[in-house]
Amino acid sequence: MKKTALCVFAAIACAGPAAADQVFYEHQGWTIRGGETGPIADIQNGVNRALEACGSDRRIVVDGLFGRGTRNAIREVSACEDISAVLPEDSRARGGAVTAALWSAIMAEKPAPSLEDRARSLKLTFEATDYPAMQWNFCQNRPFYDPADPQSECFSNDRRSFITWGPNGATAGHGREVQAIITQYLSSGEAQSRTAFEAAFGDEAAAVLRMTELDNREDNGALERYLCSVWMDAGRRQSWRDSFAVLGARADVQETYRRIYRSVSFDGGKIATFYRVWTDEAFELAPTEVDHGFFVDRAAHMTISETKLRSALNGLKAQAGDAWPLSAAAIRRHVALNVRPPNQRKDRLGRDIAYYIDAVDAPALSQEEQEAWRARGSRNAASVGLSDDRPAPAFAAGAAIAHPMPDGGLLEDEALACPETVLNPQRP
Repeated sequence: MKKTALCVFAAIACAGPAAADQVFYEHQGWTIRGGETGPIADIQNGVNRALEACGSDRRIVVDGLFGRGTRNAIREVSACEDISAVLPEDSRARGGAVTAALWSAIMAEKPAPSLEDRARSLKLTFEATDYPAMQWNFCQNRPFYDPADPQSECFSNDRRSFITWGPNGATAGHGREVQAIITQYLSSGEAQSRTAFEAAFGDEAAAVLRMTELDNREDNGALERYLCSVWMDAGRRQSWRDSFAVLGARADVQETYRRIYRSVSFDGGKIATFYRVWTDEAFELAPTEVDHGFFVDRAAHMTISETKLRSALNGLKAQAGDAWPLSAAAIRRHVALNVRPPNQRKDRLGRDIAYYIDAVDAPALSQEEQEAWRARGSRNAASVGLSDDRPAPAFAAGAAIAHPMPDGGLLEDEALACPETVLNPQRP
């Protein structure tokens, strides 16, 4: 490929080969989801600029999805003379990976993907969602539940979530994270927050705010019945979905979303529990990058019990004897096999294996592990650049966020709008 003036993109690329070339993302047979506005989308934009500068007609879609197309485009860019000159000979960028040297060569002053970015991308891949994505969880039937048919049956595998929104699976039930995000966003003190919210939801803005005022203490309570009354109207159902997509695409909303989840009141508190147990003097473990990804993914997916974690590690330490501490991967594997939610055992295990498969050959997995891992896409933490050879930075959860339970009630027509079949769904 012809020589170019690619140094216009990054002065550092002209300074000579990088001393090391850490892998950030590498396609290994499955698509990595980085989000529409994350580092993968950034590098896709950078690759397109570099392709143009190198005289190539190839372009890739900027969608935050790292698959074969992005891998092949990176291979082509890495063969460009100016870029090739600053890549180490053994750089995996030449095979299509996003590496530190490649990032420096084409991304100018933009910060490289952080540990948080890369851990988030594996979580996003498992959740198969992004900030704009909102879904209703009433009657998850195929074909769709028909409210007009009195014999129609309603099925749901998560009857207390009502709405799910964004990469952490924020719900309008359970912990009411959706309400917390909206409330915090609107109370930020920025005038444009209210304007953006009202522009996104239009005529439904007041109805969405009403959701933040309703009691959620009981099954079939005010919040559930109210949201069901919205869901029963096909037009309003779609309007809410479209409006959450508009709101979720905003960078300031995404920042609020992340701040909520980093808070000690939400996932940040769960992640801090892992760090507290790992570093306790009883175990004296130093969390690694892969450990951090494991903590983040578990915190997004399940309740974390410090008692159960300590029990599991105490048992493993007793078995290990003088061999303690075992490898970081062996410890994660023990937790994965022994601390699982009762209603999602296979699914949780399939996700957990991604955080120790790089240290355990697949044939060495039990049949249960192999089946769970394949069912979850045979993914691995190394593909998003997480390594046990690098320690995780010290973790501190964000400040607590007040999120009291409201006590608002319903109007009569709202209270009667939801059929009993929907209020009391069957499990699929």
